[in-house]
Amino acid sequence: MKTSKDYEQEFLSSVKEKTGKDLAEWMKILKAGSLTKMKESVEKLKKEYGINHMNATFIAGIFLNGGKPVYADSGDLKQALFKGKENLIPLYDELENFIKSVFKNAEILPTKTYISFREGREFAVAAIKSKEIRVGMDLGDKKFDQYLLKAVSLGAMPRISHMIVLTEKKQIDNKLKELLKEANKRVVK
Repeated sequence: MKTSKDYEQEFLSSVKEKTGKDLAEWMKILKAGSLTKMKESVEKLKKEYGINHMNATFIAGIFLNGGKPVYADSGDLKQALFKGKENLIPLYDELENFIKSVFKNAEILPTKTYISFREGREFAVAAIKSKEIRVGMDLGDKKFDQYLLKAVSLGAMPRISHMIVLTEKKQIDNKLKELLKEANKRVVK
């Protein structure tokens, strides 16, 4: 299955053939328009230049990302997430290995603000904070308690509704495993 990064790379390798202009030309056009929002940038490209929605979205996304591809190398993104928080790498590695052992088909995708765990759709995320890792999960309207908190400051999709705060490896246990399975079951049908 192709990832967003694959589609973006495919677009970048053929931008001139697909749109009639190279990426630098598109960046100048959007810069001249003083556009700062995704929706208005996409609409301008579609309306004024006849670009299809997907290509307009790639161009606008790259423009709003300082002219750089949105889906950078995942290793670079992961490294950036842990900058200044290297002490959390062993805890994260334990979490990632745990998720890989439970969900054999899970895709692990670092983004600019969190690490996504998905099987088709995102079922959980790991947000790396200065002293903890917040594991967000898609658990719908499950009740919150002292252990299972309302998701805050994850940078993830709104459907990631709950979170557990990890500070040590022993918290990666059967209780967390069952919650992750429940979240996964909600998105993998």
